[in-house]
Formats: sequence, structure tokens, C-alpha cells
Amino acid sequence: MERESDMDRRAFVTGGLSSLALLSTAGCDAAPFTKMLYEPRHYDETALAFYVTEDGSRLVVVGEKYHYIFDDVSPSLGHILLSPLELRTVVAAGLTDFSVDSDNVVTGNYTLSLLDTASEGQRSSAIAAGFTVPDLTLSGQLKGQRYRAEGFRLPEADRRTFAHPYVVSVAEPRSMATKVLLTPLAVTADGVLIAAVVLILLPFALAK
Repeated sequence: MERESDMDRRAFVTGGLSSLALLSTAGCDAAPFTKMLYEPRHYDETALAFYVTEDGSRLVVVGEKYHYIFDDVSPSLGHILLSPLELRTVVAAGLTDFSVDSDNVVTGNYTLSLLDTASEGQRSSAIAAGFTVPDLTLSGQLKGQRYRAEGFRLPEADRRTFAHPYVVSVAEPRSMATKVLLTPLAVTADGVLIAAVVLILLPFALAK
């Protein structure tokens, strides 16, 4: 006849094995959820206007949700940003692969393309500024800071009507460790946009 102590020990072992099996199964089921927590989420940002500082060292993108101030502008890009209006109006700007980290540092890629409507003089100016041939493009990376656009109203004179909506997909952590600071952009009484220094509106065409 089996002793009571042996029965208790067997029940304990059986129960323990069952618990381990349940934990193992729960761990497998939780794996996709855990992975999802670490995968970035994406949001769409609609760009309303582009600005550059007078020395070409900073590029500012004014979006509906956030403002993005890029202070890591290459000399070639800075040269194009400050080029004569007749050249900038035949340059299409494309922004891709943008992401923001937990400190609101934003990085992404840009590509400037010369439109087919550019004259020979504009083609020569673009090549002299750093556009590569034969595709006539200028590419690189941007890095800067993201700010909340809450409460900011873009001057009516600077609102641009694009041929199509200019929407950029931005990846960000699912859980932001820090708060997003309010935009440092401000509008003076006479409608001039400033961010410690005066900003110049950029009339770029949009890359599809």
C-alpha cells in the first residue's frame, strides 16, 4: 500500500512539471507581444514648409504635428539651399527613412533631384554645386531635433500649395522616455519666422 508521504511527493512533482509546461507555453505566446514592444511605431508627417538659416547651417521642416530642426547640414546641401531662386525652383526634394530616438533626435535621408525642365545653365549650376551625373541628384543624411508644433501657426504668406501632399513616414519608439519640447520657432509681429535667427522660406518642388 502506497504511503501518504509518497503520494504527496508524487503530486508535488506532477504539479511542478505541469506548472513548468504552462510557463513554457506562456513564454512562447508572449514572444510576439514582447517583440512588438521593441519594434518602432510609425506616424505620417505632412510637411508644410521648408526654411533655412541665412548662413545655410540649419534646415527647418515645419510639419503639422512636429517641427524638425536639422543642424548637421553638409556644405553641398547648404550651397543648394542658399542658391539663387531660379535654381531652387527646378529642384525636387525627397525625404526618406526618417526615425526619432527616445531623446527626440531625428535622422533621415534626403535626395535632391533636378527636374527635366531645368535649363542648361541650371544644369551646370547644379553640377557645380555637387549634383552627380548622369542622374543629376544630390543625396545625404540629415540629423537634428524634433519639437512639438502645438500652438504654432504658420504665417499665411508662407503656406505653400503643393501639387500633391508631401507626407513623410517617421519611425519612433513605442515608449518615449522623454517629453517632446515645444517648438523654438516664433513669428514676429510682421510675419517673419525666426528660431533665434531669421529663417528663409525655400521654394522647393516636391519629389513624388
